[in-house]
Amino acid sequence: MTLTGPALWWRLVVIGGLWGASFPLLRLVAMDMSPLALAALRGLFAAAGVLAFLLVTRRLGGRLRLRDWLVMGTTNGWVPNLLTASALGSIEAAPAALIHSATPLVVALMTTVLLRDEQPGPRAVAGLLTGFAGIAVILGPDAVSGRASFEGGLLVLLSTLSYALGTIYARRMRPDSPAQLALGQQLVSGVVALLISLPLAPAGAYDVPASSLLVIALLGIFASALPLTMFLSLLARARVTDASMVGYLQPPFAAAVGALLLGEWPSALVLVGGAIVLAGVWLATTRPARR
Repeated sequence: MTLTGPALWWRLVVIGGLWGASFPLLRLVAMDMSPLALAALRGLFAAAGVLAFLLVTRRLGGRLRLRDWLVMGTTNGWVPNLLTASALGSIEAAPAALIHSATPLVVALMTTVLLRDEQPGPRAVAGLLTGFAGIAVILGPDAVSGRASFEGGLLVLLSTLSYALGTIYARRMRPDSPAQLALGQQLVSGVVALLISLPLAPAGAYDVPASSLLVIALLGIFASALPLTMFLSLLARARVTDASMVGYLQPPFAAAVGALLLGEWPSALVLVGGAIVLAGVWLATTRPARR
């Protein structure tokens, strides 16, 4: 049975809130750490969290699907983790989350080719154009005043494309064991990032203080492993565009946590651009009521 109404929305709120909090948590440590080391530790902590859950609930058995682990570990793992960790050294949490909220727009666009049964109509196309106009508003002032923030925004946008590919893939395969898939995704994510970091990360990249390790552990378990497992389960029971609506809810949580932890209050232009993005997402992922 397809999830709708309150059963859908409470899941979206929890997932969106936890994922939204990941942006300020990442920024809290991203400015002082190698992106490679941060991506590796985030994936490994998240994998440890999912593994502990599976062991406690005795759900570790079952058929392993290595191909799915590799695909999801790449599209929703080490690639966007590296991109986001690199971006948050030069872009604040709130605008990063606002750009990332365009994921449903990208998903809607990709369904035209990859999901024939969920083709976007004129309303969705209008939403796509509106949403990308909002992204231009967010990035535009930074592109004029300095390249760093513009490049950071571009990296977040590329991570959004990667997440959208993973969302479409997960929707097509409809995982029967979301927690086990989440374990494989995070293992691949952490191990690949670790292998890349060994020759490329600067010396002492993993010499981080205990406070940073605590933040990364919280990030990996509560802002990665838990919402990811819930999201994969949701994809098996909801339309892909409905599930991707977590993008609606990440920016306000990111802005609130960012203001509390980092003192980063979003500018008026960021808020305007974010409102345009969310309007586009709403157009692309909702249907007009039937008369």
